[in-house]
Amino acid sequence: MIARISTRLACSENELWQKIIEPGSLQFVASPIVSFVPVREGGLSGEWQVGVPYQLKLYFLKLIPLGRHTIQLVRIDKEANKIISQERGLLARVWNHIICFREVALGVVSYTDEIEIRAGWLTPAIWLFAQLFYRHRQRRWKVLLRKKDPKTRG
Repeated sequence: MIARISTRLACSENELWQKIIEPGSLQFVASPIVSFVPVREGGLSGEWQVGVPYQLKLYFLKLIPLGRHTIQLVRIDKEANKIISQERGLLARVWNHIICFREVALGVVSYTDEIEIRAGWLTPAIWLFAQLFYRHRQRRWKVLLRKKDPKTRG
């Protein structure tokens, strides 16, 4: 199943790239619904790198373990404003994620998350969760883009 969620963000493409390329931004936009804890110390530092398998422990509401989750970026394309990752975890054997965005007016970016979900008989329930979770993430992107420091918690 495919989940596709879109919004508009008050920023430029460049401002979004500055935030989106940092793994710390993922922690911020996913919180508090989902948290990612790197298996290796420093596993989410620096900038996202293509081809690196990021091994993470996934938690729901910071308390309930959801098993391991792997994120591997297959494409970061600044010209096309697109990031593609292949992901998998305990509950979803396929969680492929495409982020794409473009500036549609001065200081307004149209942003879309598209997620391919394959989780056997759990697929419809996980698809529904993705619908809710990515709407939450997109609201959190709006908060993060108003902050000066992307590592700021809140």
